Amino acid sequence: MLKLLHRHVLKEILVSTGLAMFLFVFVLLLGNVIREIAGLVAAGKLGFMVFLKLVGLLIPYVASYALPLGMLTGTLMALGRLSSQREITAMKSVGVSLYRLASPVFLIAFIGMVAAVLINLQFAPRAVVLRKQIMASAVSDNPVGFIEEKRFISEFPGYIIYLGGRDGKVMKDFWIWELDEQQRVHLFVRAAEGELQYNPGDSSLVLVLKNGTAEQRSSKNPEDFGSEPPDSVFFEQTSIALPLDQLFGESKKRRTRVSEMTFSQLMQARDVALQEEAETGESMSKQRMKVQMHLQENLAMAFSVFSLSIFGVPLAIQVGRKETYANLAIALVIALSYYFLMIMVSWLENYRGMRPDLLVWLPNIIFQGIALYLFQRANRH
Repeated sequence: MLKLLHRHVLKEILVSTGLAMFLFVFVLLLGNVIREIAGLVAAGKLGFMVFLKLVGLLIPYVASYALPLGMLTGTLMALGRLSSQREITAMKSVGVSLYRLASPVFLIAFIGMVAAVLINLQFAPRAVVLRKQIMASAVSDNPVGFIEEKRFISEFPGYIIYLGGRDGKVMKDFWIWELDEQQRVHLFVRAAEGELQYNPGDSSLVLVLKNGTAEQRSSKNPEDFGSEPPDSVFFEQTSIALPLDQLFGESKKRRTRVSEMTFSQLMQARDVALQEEAETGESMSKQRMKVQMHLQENLAMAFSVFSLSIFGVPLAIQVGRKETYANLAIALVIALSYYFLMIMVSWLENYRGMRPDLLVWLPNIIFQGIALYLFQRANRH
């Protein structure tokens, strides 16, 4: 009889979780596509096949958030429906404990947790890097087309560009801000008109500007206009060459960001930081904390698939709601509470003495503690 009950519960969980996962992946994917890609496609700057590749590469990123949400919602929907129809009460009346009843949930949650680890520390970082490479290649193929009118363009690292309008190939009211390493403006150029050309010889954008001014600010403190005012130069025509390898970070000297590292790269970065600490005598460097924080956050987020799932078991039985919208609302409130706790811990990253890389596990501990209490309470009734 137990095998029959387990198959019944397992089927309910799989169907509900699958539907919830599809819903959250679709919603999160749609939001990211609209924010990052849709505008470029609508403007004719990305081909259809490139668009499909970019959408596919967004799936691992959104799946890292959809997995815990989908498991929690699926558990609430399946067990909530069984509880509202008194099937849970009938199972408990024949001696089936809540722990044995929930064993299919534990199994699916464990599989989901392992999948989340692989996604967070392997597939998602690689997808992010590949997505940036495809975008950079698309821009390199049509750099002029990516300069949109009446929009501040900040996709080019180190620069902010604004174009007031066009008259054929001639650009009107052209602005460009060049930023330093601290993202402060140290050079500002404004021209009445200009042309943007692509030089395939050295893979650079050449800006030919006419009738404008260039404002050079202090290299030490660009934001201090009082003690050292900026130098202004008027020009009739000038050219600015912007190498694409610098604009899109394709230089061989570019260091991989921590957020784009796979598990093996994170461990290598951690070993390098430990070696530097041994040479300098520092107990916990900023770089090692950043690496460990990112690693532990990804592991904790993966483990949240299990934590939120077991939290949802006794909650679904006690609430006993079969309505989909009610379970979605409950799941969103619980998930937002979990993510808010994670964000609060991330605020402590600069306080290395408090070990935020370990405190990042606190939300999982809290939710599992509450889940254990609710389990014991629900099992007695």
